[in-house]
Amino acid sequence: MPNTFKKVIDQLMWRQVAPAPTLHGIGVSLASDLRSDASRHPFVYQLGSATVLNRFNIVTKGWSFVQSPALAGSFAAGAALAFAPSLGLVGVLAAGSTTTSVVVSTAFPTAVGVNMLANRGGSGDMGFKLRITDPVAGKTEERWIVGNTAGTTPTLTVIAPFSFTPSTGARYEILSGRVFMLNAGALIANIWRSLEVAANTLSTGLATTNLPATIGTDSSFMVLDEQYTPYNNKPGEGMVKGGFTYDTNLNALAATAAGASTLTGQASLGDAVVAANEFRNFQIRIVQDLVTPGAVGQRRIIASHTAGPSPVYTLGTAWTTQPSASAKYVIELPNLILLRSSATTAVYTYNYGDAAVNNGTNSIAAGAWSSTYFGAAPAAGAAGGLWAPSFGIQPDPARNARHSFCYFFRGGGVATLDVLDIAGSITGTWTGAITYDASGSALINTGSCGAYSPFGSEGRMFYMNAYVASQVNQIYRFDVQNRVLSPYAPTDFLQAGTAALGNRMAAYAAIDGADLYDVVLLQAHASTVAQELVVLV
Repeated sequence: MPNTFKKVIDQLMWRQVAPAPTLHGIGVSLASDLRSDASRHPFVYQLGSATVLNRFNIVTKGWSFVQSPALAGSFAAGAALAFAPSLGLVGVLAAGSTTTSVVVSTAFPTAVGVNMLANRGGSGDMGFKLRITDPVAGKTEERWIVGNTAGTTPTLTVIAPFSFTPSTGARYEILSGRVFMLNAGALIANIWRSLEVAANTLSTGLATTNLPATIGTDSSFMVLDEQYTPYNNKPGEGMVKGGFTYDTNLNALAATAAGASTLTGQASLGDAVVAANEFRNFQIRIVQDLVTPGAVGQRRIIASHTAGPSPVYTLGTAWTTQPSASAKYVIELPNLILLRSSATTAVYTYNYGDAAVNNGTNSIAAGAWSSTYFGAAPAAGAAGGLWAPSFGIQPDPARNARHSFCYFFRGGGVATLDVLDIAGSITGTWTGAITYDASGSALINTGSCGAYSPFGSEGRMFYMNAYVASQVNQIYRFDVQNRVLSPYAPTDFLQAGTAALGNRMAAYAAIDGADLYDVVLLQAHASTVAQELVVLV
């Protein structure tokens, strides 16, 4: 339904929803899925303590307890969480698949019940989405799961037939996602854990090498996931919409040449307009290759590339199977989590995929951290520091704004804003203390929180609660494309109390046919009160 909200005349209002089950206090945080279509997970997660993980159903507006994450360490300043939708349940298929069902060979870590994957819990929402990458057919296709048998190697039934019969050994990915949770204290086993949300599997023993020796100050996460796209692209289409299709309704780019460690893009349309190195440190994923089917599914980090037309992408590592000159591909974010911890300039980068990422100079093994993959920030972060990515925009013709720009509000009671361009060099390029409109109108400090909302408003808005006890207006939004900070609709209650660290804000998409709307959830400071704002202007 089109938005008929009348600017200036109609009033934006926060609406109260059910109170959160856990009172906000130091370390209590929210996280949500930023996918822009119906595949987005219909829950916001709340880390309430080392033994409490709750979730809020964005459809039914109810809260529920999930399970104890059993985090080691001490629940205190520095505890945080993040949601990453890709590469949760992955493996290969057994024999016996048909065009409408597949048989899992690589066992799930936790058994699932009958038809458990056919409903994600969003009150009638579709089931989880299944991606099949088949090196015999040379195709990647995605379908909704509508049924499954029980156990760790279930048979999965899909809503519509694949265009091929999945082969034995084809790769499956259930696009469900994981909640990543970090506790505070000295690094010990299980201070860093994840929960895979389809099979409800809690990880054990995730690597912590290269993190700070002690997590004892504020933490801010940013997820750069391949399914996070500009506001008018679908998950699976990447950052640049091509003029070719794969699967049934997804757009892709078409190669015009390939080498042992290169791929050449389009001479017109699609990536013919990219600037040189605009997508350095992003990934290329081969989504279809009917000439060399074994090339499909390969992911490679872009080390550098020329400008279009016919951009030549040089990869961090050579292809295992060189694609054909007619392969279809997408350019995507690289499946990394970036962490800033206060009192340090380091950017801690986690590879949550099942294969190493390598940009030709630096690499991160699967399931490992690096403190040098991206360069050090111009100044240490401080309490309340906030990441604000910009992958949801479409760049202006001059490329003054880009998908690669990742903003960081330093916190500590100052208005200073830095930006990391992850494509600016092989380790990214920081620009410190950038100029932005209305700087100084909101000072980010302990108690502040924020959420990027890449859906409505052309993917431009990052929402913030710049906390000041008992101040009426604490809500702002930052336009990541045009670098403008504006006050926004205040809550109808005064937030008060001694400032406490913890990200209390999350955003998600409301979907009405082809229309997308930003929805922001805010848990009140030092309270269980929770409110939603549907953004209409």
